[in-house]
Amino acid sequence: MKYLLLLVFALTILQATHAQDTKPSLKSELNQSSYFKSSLSYLSNSVYNGRQDSVLTPYITPMIGYFDKSGFYVDASLSYLANSQSRIDLTTIDVGYNFTAGDNFSGGVYASKYFYNKNSTSVKSQMKGNIGANATYDASFLSFSAGADLVFSQQTDFIVNYGISHPFNFGEIDDLWTIEPSITANAGTQKFYQAQKETRRGVAYGVKVNGSTSFVVLDYELSVPVSYDAKKWGLSFTPTYALPQNPVSVTQPNGNIFVQEKLSNVFYAELSVYIKF
Repeated sequence: MKYLLLLVFALTILQATHAQDTKPSLKSELNQSSYFKSSLSYLSNSVYNGRQDSVLTPYITPMIGYFDKSGFYVDASLSYLANSQSRIDLTTIDVGYNFTAGDNFSGGVYASKYFYNKNSTSVKSQMKGNIGANATYDASFLSFSAGADLVFSQQTDFIVNYGISHPFNFGEIDDLWTIEPSITANAGTQKFYQAQKETRRGVAYGVKVNGSTSFVVLDYELSVPVSYDAKKWGLSFTPTYALPQNPVSVTQPNGNIFVQEKLSNVFYAELSVYIKF
């Protein structure tokens, strides 16, 4: 919790010292014409709500998508596992719709389909897909966001998130740098974790994740995304520090022994560059 208080304090100081920042409206941030977009990103580790596998899982991901001026979009990506296993570990297809309402409110609905390699060690490897919605309200000093997802694996998880952030903008539209410190809390169930543990250790051995059906806070995340957006290209760097909460216990097959999950704070980052055409 002390990290949250420190970041809120830092946001207050930054707001006071950057009162003259250029701030585009939400409407102006949406393109006025349809376009195709291609990107290439590097993710240092596959982390989900503070959970990670014992094997480091970095991804190099090319993506291509179509973004209509109505707000509709569809994209597809391949995630290459950039470690000694060297393989296509994940294929993803996304569809969604983004919208604005007035100058201060934006939102979206989306659905994703995942195709993981059968040997994947990602903590998300048993997920088949998800559907969800999000919304953001810009209250000048702070932006408030919330979202909810249904995540499908062997069973269905319900995940929600809520966060606060403040963007600091430098430049103008089509030549804009943005730094946006944020705090996010994620909560939900962890049935996907049960499926992943079974796959990693073997269903036949009777591994059971106790508490996977409980709705609890999963983690707090501190992030400082930095991005640059030009007319036809852009780049972003998103460092994240996750503080996982509420470890589950795992029932081992030998003697029905309960082992407390070992959670530790984790830092990971994503670097991405894109072009529009």
